[in-house]
Amino acid sequence: MKTNKNKIGEILLVAGTHGNELTGIHLLNHLKKKRIEANYSSFSLDYLIANPAAIKENKRYIDVDLNRSFKVEDLNNSELKSKEALLAKKINQKYGPKLGKGKSKSKTDFIIDLHTSTANMQTNIVITRIDEFHLQLASYLKQILPDVTITSEAELLDDHHFLETIAPCGVLIEIGPVPQGLLEYPTYEKTQLAVNACLDFVELFNKNTLQKLPEILNTFSYYSNLLFPLDDLGEISATVHPSLLGKYFPYLKKGDPVFITFDGEDVLYSGEPSHLAFINEAAYYDKKIAMCLCEEANYSLKTHQRIV
Repeated sequence: MKTNKNKIGEILLVAGTHGNELTGIHLLNHLKKKRIEANYSSFSLDYLIANPAAIKENKRYIDVDLNRSFKVEDLNNSELKSKEALLAKKINQKYGPKLGKGKSKSKTDFIIDLHTSTANMQTNIVITRIDEFHLQLASYLKQILPDVTITSEAELLDDHHFLETIAPCGVLIEIGPVPQGLLEYPTYEKTQLAVNACLDFVELFNKNTLQKLPEILNTFSYYSNLLFPLDDLGEISATVHPSLLGKYFPYLKKGDPVFITFDGEDVLYSGEPSHLAFINEAAYYDKKIAMCLCEEANYSLKTHQRIV
């Protein structure tokens, strides 16, 4: 059987990048016990529980967010001494190293990083690179998984800070809603389906046996955040409007209610029309982020370019 010259040989399955997102941790341990890699012949699979200290304390992180610690400049900055900064360097040396955009000598070809959200994200597949592999992967997952949305952060940062970017190929699986620090089987099941689909794709990709995929991939591309209103002391002074709570990538127009103050007054949206994601995400309160703004973005699987 003909093998792809760009074959994915080494895959790393990661969980516990955020210590209070338990679903991926338990799934990873289960898959490791089952030796799921025995079901595949074209690649090897390794496992990483990324932040054991944060898991032990049931916290997202100890000092700083580990999944914001993998920019090349940060990995090469010897002055960064937080627990997560040092951990990021250690992970990068063992499974990377990450050298920068378009450059890689990574020991790992593909990283699958498992996450959950308190927001209604359903099965969210996050890509940070636009090329043949990632567009085909995203398109395949969109056909296989029943409630998948593809989001792209490829245009957000030149040097991305996610753990999965230490390998030349990577994807972040984000399932929600589920509370922090809890396990719920529907979230576990969706995560397992997504992991299995990623591994199945790589096997097909490596063996050049992928079925024909749609020519266009529909995604949402992030471009900004919307912060909570603050009072004169810098404290949050309003909540996300009840009409948006639990919504799945809703469309927000100028004049729509977006917040409600503690006095019960609606705050109307004054920006450009936008889709919303990570609405009222618990993990973003430390940055006063109420929701993320994104726009529809379509990509050609043939040219790997965004279609205007």
